[in-house]
Amino acid sequence: MRTKEQYYELVLQNRELAANSEITKCPCPHTLCDWHGKCKECVALHRYHNDHVPACLHPIIEDKLKSLVNVVEMTASKKEGTPIEYRHYVRERDKENKKQ
Repeated sequence: MRTKEQYYELVLQNRELAANSEITKCPCPHTLCDWHGKCKECVALHRYHNDHVPACLHPIIEDKLKSLVNVVEMTASKKEGTPIEYRHYVRERDKENKKQ
């Protein structure tokens, strides 16, 4: 277990990291998503719907799951993603609704 001082140093380091725009910019590849760059809202919606984790977290989870899957001698497959056409459709519908 870390000491209070070690924990304090970690908090200071994390504050510094959180102030760095290169670290806090949204890494999600789904740039057409309404919540791209709004990570707090994105994560909250994913938690609420309990469907899957945000795309930006997939690489982290996949690495950990691959290790676990290998240990238990199982296989894993990726869930099919939302087609890009759906995101374009949302944009089109939003434009139509603004015109009305």
